[in-house]
Amino acid sequence: MATRVLTCLAVLLAAVQAAGGDGEPDLPEEERELAFGAQVVTLNEQNFEHLTQAATGATSGDWLVKFCKESERRCGRVEATWARLAVQLAASREAKGLPRINVAVVDTKESPWLAKRFGISNVPVVLLFKGGVMYSFQGGGFSTERLMQFAERDFERASRMLVPPEPHVATPHDQTFLTTIGTVGAGALVLWLVDQGLLSFYKMQKRKRKAAAKASKETSGAD
Repeated sequence: MATRVLTCLAVLLAAVQAAGGDGEPDLPEEERELAFGAQVVTLNEQNFEHLTQAATGATSGDWLVKFCKESERRCGRVEATWARLAVQLAASREAKGLPRINVAVVDTKESPWLAKRFGISNVPVVLLFKGGVMYSFQGGGFSTERLMQFAERDFERASRMLVPPEPHVATPHDQTFLTTIGTVGAGALVLWLVDQGLLSFYKMQKRKRKAAAKASKETSGAD
């Protein structure tokens, strides 16, 4: 256990010593791999609930998720921070013997339903999904240190709400089914309109025949 703790601390120290200027340099690939398989998971509308189980708070653990899009300049500045966060957070949790906090990112341009589900209109936004509750990171500064503090303890003071239930997103099968139903419904409507038209026509013809017969009788009586 002591050896593992020392190793974790060494990883964290190396990351801090590598910092220069604003303290947010890119980590070498081998250092990222060293920190216990840390990774940034890409989530989208298809895999979000399956991987996070956010609404149920079930078995996949806590998830720290950044919502961004490529066209937003601030998201580009947070990108390097996010990769480093995954490494340092994994090392920190391992050193403390605590369960890992999953680190992930969502492209809101590619997954607009997720942005709508969580009420996100401006990016970047960071949410912690924990036990069926989502906590919102506040404060603006996306430094690794502040994000780690938020993920591990400061979330308790953050604004929170229950995770909204997963909306139904139509699959290709659903879309085909709905298209078929719509086509059948449109066809049925056309047939109904034709039937009503024919019914009106037959009624009109019947009235004309009755009128003609009545007129013929009146003419015969007059003779």
